[in-house]
Amino acid sequence: MNRIHRKLIFICLLLTATTALKAQQAQQVQNAFDAYYQNTFQEKIFVHTDKEQYITGELMWFKIYNVDAFTNLTSDLSKVAYIEVLDRTNQPIVQAKIAIKDGIGSGSVYIPLTAVNGNFKLRAYTNWMQNFGPNHFFEKQITIINPLSDPEKPATTAANNDLQFFAEGGDLIEGVANNMGFKAVNAGGLGIAIKGVVINQKNDTVARFQTLKYGIGQFRFTPVANHTYKAIASTDQKEIIIKDLPTAKKQGYALLLEEKENESLTLTVNSNFSAQNVSLFIHQGNKTALAETALLNNGTTVFKVDKTKLAEGLSHLTLFNEDGQAVAERLYFKRPGKALKIAAYSDYLAYKPREKVSVTISANDEKNQPIKADVSITVRRIDSLQGMDQSDIVSYFWLSSELKGDIEAPNYYFKNPNKETDRALDNLLLTQGWRRMVWDDVLNKKPMLKFLPEFNGHLVTGNIRKNNFNEVYLTISNTHQQFYNTLSDSTGHFIFNTKDFYGPNEIIVQSNPNIDTTSVITVQSPFTEKYSDFAYPILNLHPSLLNELQKHSFGMQVQNIYVGDQLKKFRPINTDTIKFYGKPYKSYKLDDYTRFTLMEDVLREYVRETFITRSQKRFVINVLGKLALLEGEPLVLVDGAPYFNTDRVMEIDPRKIKNLDIVRDYYYYGAGMFNGILNFTSYKPNVAALEISPNAVVLDYEGMQLQREFYSPTYETAEKKSSRLPDFRNLLFWSPTNLIKEKGIAKLDFYTADQTGTYIGVINGLSNTGVPGNGVFRFEVK
Repeated sequence: MNRIHRKLIFICLLLTATTALKAQQAQQVQNAFDAYYQNTFQEKIFVHTDKEQYITGELMWFKIYNVDAFTNLTSDLSKVAYIEVLDRTNQPIVQAKIAIKDGIGSGSVYIPLTAVNGNFKLRAYTNWMQNFGPNHFFEKQITIINPLSDPEKPATTAANNDLQFFAEGGDLIEGVANNMGFKAVNAGGLGIAIKGVVINQKNDTVARFQTLKYGIGQFRFTPVANHTYKAIASTDQKEIIIKDLPTAKKQGYALLLEEKENESLTLTVNSNFSAQNVSLFIHQGNKTALAETALLNNGTTVFKVDKTKLAEGLSHLTLFNEDGQAVAERLYFKRPGKALKIAAYSDYLAYKPREKVSVTISANDEKNQPIKADVSITVRRIDSLQGMDQSDIVSYFWLSSELKGDIEAPNYYFKNPNKETDRALDNLLLTQGWRRMVWDDVLNKKPMLKFLPEFNGHLVTGNIRKNNFNEVYLTISNTHQQFYNTLSDSTGHFIFNTKDFYGPNEIIVQSNPNIDTTSVITVQSPFTEKYSDFAYPILNLHPSLLNELQKHSFGMQVQNIYVGDQLKKFRPINTDTIKFYGKPYKSYKLDDYTRFTLMEDVLREYVRETFITRSQKRFVINVLGKLALLEGEPLVLVDGAPYFNTDRVMEIDPRKIKNLDIVRDYYYYGAGMFNGILNFTSYKPNVAALEISPNAVVLDYEGMQLQREFYSPTYETAEKKSSRLPDFRNLLFWSPTNLIKEKGIAKLDFYTADQTGTYIGVINGLSNTGVPGNGVFRFEVK
């Protein structure tokens, strides 16, 4: 009896230990995950462009939505976004820095006349996003057509078709049932419809498959040890594709995710390992949904997941082995119940040229209740050259931003959801990788955050070739004459945190030549030279489009000739014009005093806050404080540039100086403490005339972009309507910021142009609760 009792106790202890081990394994993964995301805030960007096809010489208008990558609420972390247009070799043809406020920014870029025909990559990112790599940047394809350049013509033979296979979970495993996703694409990377079979080395058919949508589908089969397999498929054009399947691994884990009708999912794990604990970890963004451990019984176990406990959007399912290694992955998408329903309609369905169009936009939530939103709208002519957008903010935020590579027509999966689109979406998730996180980073407590957020303004960075913590100075030669100072770190790297730095300027970066004359200073580009590994297909411009292309080109040239000046108007920037030191103790307007020809006389005769002496045959300036002279010489600025040699200050012609500000107290700023400040402002600031350090770097540097005004003519009077000035606009209206307030309604007006045809209005927007939405309306001009 005692022996039986002891056995029962032993079994109970063993079960308790096993249960504790299971809980511990799953908890360790969750702890690592939570620790990673507690210190890792991520942003993501969506860019709404006025259209997706451009002719050289046109303007591209855009709006940037910068949000928390996991909640879609607008991010207030970054105040600058970087936008680039890259060619096929990742060389930029356009670069711009865009000011961001409360997660929203907008701008325009000129498509250079030198651009060649092709599909280009538009990408956007913040400095902070560089910490997570280029796969996290916003990217989309835009097409640029140069009427004077011949496009590349890709081959369209069957040899250029490709067939790719993706085992569910990641690997094809011998001896167990595997679910295989596949994707068939043509030379341009677009999906093609195929039917096919899988055969073994004996030419026996072991599986059949067929695409569902965009060249994607799935099938099941069990690979046998020491067997090889190939797929033979045929396109609708009777082209044959032959492709070897991946070699099956002798050991591993295969997954099968199935959706049940009773609000549940089952994830079946098939393995040729037996009696081993495996853990399933499910998360959406930075939130944990499930962490559970189970024992493989004869190489199989089944996890049941309550769908009601999963958040909306993409869920990431990861299987871990007993050693805590991620061994298989799967994606699942739960359709969002939250919605931003944007509806828009014009007051009429048809208009005459140069007639007023009034548009009403409404925004409602999933319960049809009015909701606040910020939306952007473009109205353009559609034809054989300029069609419908293939992506929108809804498909990007919910899907494209979370997956690797390009998704063909991502808005298809959201426009009219039904059983077919659900199947097609599941197929897509089998064949696309996840971009938001790498488990090695999480478990090894990465990433190393090397790039700072630009939470105040643009960061100007560089290096000075001396590692002894040099003080470095930056002058921005604009109307405000901005001055900054900082201290380089032990590696010589320095950062200037600028504010209200807009437009093209000359900048001066230098060190104090009294301390350092040999250092070499370099200023870094803020645009990264790291790129995603995805390239868009070569442009195949069909000859039938040439007539439409000539019309577009002619219209663009006419607009540039007749209203070119209107396209060069920029909005005034509301910036802080107060100097970095605030209100000076005293400001001298030199025209109010006797004009001397020597600066020494000016400072001695009527600038009472300065005391001039000579020491060792050189001039010395001290500032008279409240009670006594301040120790050491002051910071002397001339048009924002520091002068370190007092003799050079005395050589300045005072008749060229308009104003002198005096700060008579010790002043702490940036990395330095100054013994008072003298700030001279000339009538005509000229960088070439300044006395700067021999090792100074002077270069043209573009700050944040000045905002161009969108030109949309009005035809309010009969005289304007009858004007002989041609109006060949195909982009009638662009408005990046339209705030829909509590009542959920916004209205806007614009006028049609001289070109007849079908016009489409495309709206993208984001609610104040972080829900994306889009809408479309149409009208005719006859």
